[in-house]
Amino acid sequence: MIYIVFICSLLFSSSNENLLLEMYAISDWEHLEISDKKNIYEAESKINNYKYIKIEKEVSRNVESILNNIQSIENWNQIISNKNIETKLLSTNNDTLVVMQTISNAIPFTKNRIYIFKLFKVNSNRIDWYLTTDYNNFLENYMDNNNYLLSIGAGSWQIKKMGNKNKLIYRLYLDDEVNLSSMIIQKLRINYAVDIFNDMLTYQTGEK
Repeated sequence: MIYIVFICSLLFSSSNENLLLEMYAISDWEHLEISDKKNIYEAESKINNYKYIKIEKEVSRNVESILNNIQSIENWNQIISNKNIETKLLSTNNDTLVVMQTISNAIPFTKNRIYIFKLFKVNSNRIDWYLTTDYNNFLENYMDNNNYLLSIGAGSWQIKKMGNKNKLIYRLYLDDEVNLSSMIIQKLRINYAVDIFNDMLTYQTGEK
C-alpha cells in the first residue's frame, strides 16, 4: 500500500520533489561508517543514477538554534566553513527562500557548479530544499565558460525526537554531472555533506 501511494505521488510531482518523496520512502539504507558519533548511510535511487546520502547524530544543544542556522541563508557564507561554496539569497516568498549557490574548484579540471534551489519549512521539525529552474533568469550574469548549471538535487533536514533526546538527520541527493568514477564522486559528496552537517550543528552566532 505504501509503495502504491509513493508511485502515485511521483506521477503528480516535479522530478526534484520526487527525490524528497523517495528519500523518505527508503527503508534499506546501507550503513557506511560512524564518524565523530555521526552515522553515515547511502541508498540507491530508483529515479536517478546516483545514491542518496543520510547523516544522523544525537544532539544535545537547542534544536531551534540548529533549525535557525539552516533557515538563515543570509548567514550561510559565515556558517559554511568551506569557502569554495558561495551562497546568495535571491528572493523570499512567504516561507519559501530562493537561493543561488556556487561551488568553485570542487573537483580539479572541472567547471564551477552553480544552481538555484528553493528552501522551505515543512513543519516545526523539518526543512526541505530542491533544485529549481523557475528562476534561471537570475543566472544571466553568472553563466559563462567557467560555470556549469546543475538541475537535479534535493535535500531535507529533520529533527527527530527520541524521548528526552533529539536526533539531527540530513538526507541529500545531488547530481554533480561530473564524468568521473561514481565511487570517487560519491565520496566527495559525502565529505561535502558531512562538513555542512557539522557547520549547521556547531555554528553559534558570533562564534565562528
